[in-house]
Amino acid sequence: MNAENRKEAGCSLAAEVLHSRGTLQLRATGISMLPTLWPGDLLTIQSRKFEQVEAGEIVLYSREGRFFVHRVLGKSSPGGEPVLITRGDCMSDYDPPIGPAELLGTLTEIYRDGSLLAPTRKPGLFRRMFARLLCHWSLFRRTVLRLKVLRTGGGRRLEFRIRKALS
Repeated sequence: MNAENRKEAGCSLAAEVLHSRGTLQLRATGISMLPTLWPGDLLTIQSRKFEQVEAGEIVLYSREGRFFVHRVLGKSSPGGEPVLITRGDCMSDYDPPIGPAELLGTLTEIYRDGSLLAPTRKPGLFRRMFARLLCHWSLFRRTVLRLKVLRTGGGRRLEFRIRKALS
């Protein structure tokens, strides 16, 4: 089984666990939600119906055998089918619309560096400006991520994931 098939099987199994148990914990690996979520954060996801999701919440959805955790900016109904409009906090482009079948749940808790955090619905001005810098200035983003690894003692494994996410 190659790495891509293994990843798809893992996503499928995790989605099944979420549907059957109602909650799932997974580790953040990407940088699309900086500074709200950092690589290495442990995320608790709660199963949620499409109709219950509101703007500002952070959702987990599955597309093409991969998981994405992004913020909901709004709902729309082009052509009658309801969809979610999402984007990563550190991304400049919107995601393709998310249909009800792709939605898996919402983020309820973030466990980072020994602290339990609640996700914010509307990031403040400073956090939005910080996210803009991280999004548009790659040197700043690399520096901040390296400092985070050094500060937390994340070691080589996390640094490798960060380098892989940046490439």
